Amino acid sequence: MDGDGHAVGSEDFRCAPGPMGWRYFANIRTSDPVPHDEIVDLAVDAGWRPARTRIATGSHELLLVREGDALAGFRDGEPLEVAFGPETHLDYLSPAYNAVTTMRLAGSGEIEVVYLDPVTVEPRPERQRYEDLGDGEVDTPVGRFSARRWVFTALGSGWTRELWVAGDVVVRFDRLYELEWYEAGASGPRPLA
Repeated sequence: MDGDGHAVGSEDFRCAPGPMGWRYFANIRTSDPVPHDEIVDLAVDAGWRPARTRIATGSHELLLVREGDALAGFRDGEPLEVAFGPETHLDYLSPAYNAVTTMRLAGSGEIEVVYLDPVTVEPRPERQRYEDLGDGEVDTPVGRFSARRWVFTALGSGWTRELWVAGDVVVRFDRLYELEWYEAGASGPRPLA
């Protein structure tokens, strides 16, 4: 959704534990800012630190691999290296990145983030805050989940929304993402009976 609750696209995803730690792969169709398709492929290590991400937006493509205290790779075929310390997080307009961040956090906190701008995937530093409001139950169009509730804030703009994470899946992100269809698979969180 556009942040105000208006649908602008869809994201079909698959996520599961993988050889590195965890992997998320998604196909996105969106009309924002213009109609286009995207691919998001994110892999993290056993400590939930991003190990590799690939984003293809049609007009731009990014591949970054964590190498020590940097993310190194290519954007539109040009070499790119971004500082990425041990406590730095990665973010893009996909709930995968929020899920990874919440898995890394031990509770509320302000964090340094490499934010990849929508469509252009141009990296820039940003500060964000995640406030941990504890466990609870949340209703979604596909059922009720036991989940951890967070308040996300982009500190530069003040943009803020609540999100709920069940296991390794963002099951609700107010006015930004809505879970419309879900199959838990072997390791995914299941709706409550």
